This record gives sequence, structure tokens and C-alpha cells, in this order.
Amino acid sequence: MKKTLYLVVICALFVAQAAHAESPEEYLESAQQLAEAQNYSEALALLNKGVTEYPENSDLYALLGLYTGMSAGQTGDYMEAGRLAMLSFEYLDKAVTLGPENPRAYLYRGIMGVNVPTFLGKLEPGIRDLNHVIEMHGKNPDRVSNEMLITAYSNLATGYLKAEDFDNARSTLTSVIEAAPGTDAAKRAEAQLAKLEGKKTVELDVLAAKDGDTEEILALKEKLKADPGNTEMILQLGTIYYEAEKWSDAVVILKEYVSIDQLNADAYKMLGIAVAQQAGTGYDERIATDTDLRSGMAFESLAYLDQAVQLNPKDTELRLTRGIFGIMFPFFVGKHDQGVQDLEYVTKNATTEEEKAEALYYLGVASQREATRYWIEVASKYPKSEAARMVYESSVPRVTHFDPSTVDKPVVVIDFVFGFQDELPPQTAIWIEDMNENHIRTLYVSGFSGHAKDVQVNLPVWSAISNYEGCEAVTGASIDIGHHIYTWDLKGLDGKKVKKGTYKVRVEVMHWPSGKYQLVETEIETGKKGMKKIVEEGDYIPRLEVTYIPK
Repeated sequence: MKKTLYLVVICALFVAQAAHAESPEEYLESAQQLAEAQNYSEALALLNKGVTEYPENSDLYALLGLYTGMSAGQTGDYMEAGRLAMLSFEYLDKAVTLGPENPRAYLYRGIMGVNVPTFLGKLEPGIRDLNHVIEMHGKNPDRVSNEMLITAYSNLATGYLKAEDFDNARSTLTSVIEAAPGTDAAKRAEAQLAKLEGKKTVELDVLAAKDGDTEEILALKEKLKADPGNTEMILQLGTIYYEAEKWSDAVVILKEYVSIDQLNADAYKMLGIAVAQQAGTGYDERIATDTDLRSGMAFESLAYLDQAVQLNPKDTELRLTRGIFGIMFPFFVGKHDQGVQDLEYVTKNATTEEEKAEALYYLGVASQREATRYWIEVASKYPKSEAARMVYESSVPRVTHFDPSTVDKPVVVIDFVFGFQDELPPQTAIWIEDMNENHIRTLYVSGFSGHAKDVQVNLPVWSAISNYEGCEAVTGASIDIGHHIYTWDLKGLDGKKVKKGTYKVRVEVMHWPSGKYQLVETEIETGKKGMKKIVEEGDYIPRLEVTYIPK
């Protein structure tokens, strides 16, 4: 009995040891050794295993976030780099949440924040994180080593230089030199300080007269030369350029403004829109030399709009703008879900019906784009599958072609377009009348309408005139949005040719469940000469073309 008990205990201990083959510290040490050898993929695999075993360990998530971000710089795929950068911050945020007093979590998030491209909007938070590490050292030097402190100072100087905050950059570089005299970090800081000599804290070198400047702009620039720190005039100049749709000039001036005043939501909104408009301009030499330029502008635009929303989250017009941009920009920008949330907010809080309608429209666009994303994934990952074949078939636009040689003449060709799509295909009828509104013949009626008869009338004009005569022979599956062609061989319900003369071609449609309805018609004369009539009106049958081809 004792032997059995000992075996159970030994097995239990063995299982416990197997479950945690490595401690968190061992995972960290092994991952750091791999990263030092530039083997980030194995380091990341090891850290992912570590956070699976120790899901509450802040240090493991912190290092996983740092190395994920560093691996982004090793890929040549811009979209993949963007994805990895955003994933990096997810891990780092998790590290801070798990360890709100863990200096390593703030240090690594700060390092990433000041080193990723500015348009990601992580620069200011990164500066705050690094300052927090320095404050933690002041309160408890034992928790923040000198090595961590020097790393924080060095990266903080990088952040201040990016933000063009040169006074704080000088002060921070001086702190590096004082904290680590004679070290390589101190020598780099001394070199950076030397470069900063003579650099002004604010530069406004955009006041020279330019082609297209109005008298108002020229006068304002002259005033600004005398008073370059006048934020009110800087904003006024940026607004003038913005309203004149001079996007590049607006971006330059508005960036100057927000570098001074970070609390004006309207300025950030204009800046975000102006950057996006710049991205939408045609191909030019900037794009030729920097293929990531437009992608960068997309990130930058939304970073400014994020700042605007942070300052004024209840502004429905602002949320509508950010929502539209979020879903219209490429998925790799990572703002699609945020865009949907913005638009849903507007539908509940819109101040006008127009705002609500626009938000609902773009929510529909968002759903279409989500469907497209899934289809692209199917076609890319499973190109030989039946699902991929369905993607290609569904993507081909429906275009009908008519070959006159395939039908006997004379003939009337009825060519029309459905321009609206509801949850279900619409109820439709196409028929011919004489000029006394006598039903000559129904060429097509959708199945549900054809069999509704007296029970339910979806097409009131056709049902009243035709009395459902002859509908059994031409009832078919419902047609939907797209291009359609039908022909009339000039025969009536009795199968005999009608007399030459003028007839009316009518197409009626009703959508369900929206109840959207349209009736469109035109007259056509049958005789010796051919003729064509085109009607373009309404939204549900935006084009009807009727052609008579004589014998």
C-alpha cells in the first residue's frame, strides 16, 4: 500500500514538473539568447509557449511584445510589418495590465512607441511610458536598474527629437551623459547634442509667398512673420488652405498648429481629412520614390482623427468622418472595427436624419468589404477549392449580350438594368400593351408574383391589366440586380402576329421587404423602319432601352 502511495506521489510530482518544464525566468533567458542571435522566430515561439503556460506573467508578455515589434522591422512586407507592430502593442498593453507596477512593461512599450513610425500615433504614449520608468527609478531605484534607466533616457531622447521638442531632447541627452559617463550611450548622446546646437524649438518656415496665394493669405503671412507664435493666426491660415482644398499647404500649417495647441479637436479633424485627401491625389514623384507613402498617410490620417475623437468623443459629425475613413481605408490599417463602432454610435446619436442615413449606408459598405475580405482569403489560401470557384463566379459582373442573328425578325428587344438589391430578389413583370391599355402579352413575370393571383398583389399595374392571363407560360425564377434582356416576337396571347402600330412596353418591379417600387415604360412603333427608345429615370430601373428590329 505504501509502495503504491509513493508511486502516485512520484508520478504526480513528475506530471507537475512536466507541466512546467521551464520557469518564467528560464523562458525569458532562453528567448533573450535567441534574440541576441537574431533568431526572433524561435524566440517568439518560445515566448508564446511561455505565456500559454504562465498567462498572468507580465514580464513574458512584455518581452513577447518587444520582440514581436522588433521582428516587424525584419520583414520586407509592409502589410505584415503593420500587423506585427499592432500585435506588439496588444502584448505590451497586456503586460502593463498584468503588471501595473512592472517597469519592464512600461520600458518596452515606451521603446516601441518612440521607434515605430509616427503615423501609428504611439509617439506621445511612448514618451509618457519612458518618463514613467524614470519616475519609478526615482521612487524605488532597486526596481529600476541603472541599465534600464539609461535605456529609458536614450529612447526618451529619440522620442523628443521625433516630436521636435528640442528643449526636452537636450535635457534628456544631458541626463544620459550624467547617468553613464564615458559609455557608448553617453558618447552617442554627446554626438546628438552637438547636432542640436543652434536648432530652434519651433520652426515656421512656410511663410514665403506661393503661387496661388490670395491677398488674404499673403496679408496673413506677413502678420505671422511679425508674430510667429500667434496660434490663432496659424489656425486661420490652415483653415483657409483647408477650405480652398489646398491639401498639402493645409497639412503643413495645421501640423504647425497642433504642435503648439494639442487640445483643438477641430484642428486635428481638419488635419486628418487633409492628410487623407493628399493620399487620394494622383500618382506623382513622391509615390514613385516611396511606394509606402499612401499607406503611411492612411495611418497618419486616422491617428489625427483618433486624437480629435479623444478630445471630443460625442461629436457625431467627427465620429461619422472617422467611421467612414476607418472602413474605407485598407484592412491592414486596422481601423475597420473601430469604424463600424463609430458608425453605430452615429446611428444612435445622430443630430440629423442625413447623418443617420449616411452612417447606415457606410455600415452597409462595411459589410460588403468584410465579405470581400473573406472571399479574398478563400481565393488566396484555397485556390483549387469549390469555394474559390464560387468566389470567382460571384465576382463576375452579370452582363447579357443579345445576338440578333439568333432570333426571327421582326422583333422587339427589351434591355434594362436593375439598380437596387434588397434582401430577396424583387417581384418583376415585363409586358406589352396596346395604346388602349389592353394586355397584349406578358413576356416574363417572377414566380411569386405569377402565382400570387388574388391572394397577394405585389405588382398592382401588371396584375390589374393582365388579370394573370398567360402568366403560367412565362413565370420564372426571380431576377435580381444587374443587366437583363428579353425579346418580343410581336405575337399576342393567342400566338398570332399583332398588327403593325404603336405599342407600349412596360416593366414593373417591387422589392421585398423594403417595398421599393417603380414602373417604367416607353412606346415603340412596329413597321418597316427600325427604331430605338431609351428611358433613364428612377433608381430601381435606372435604364430601359427598347429596340425594334424590322424584318
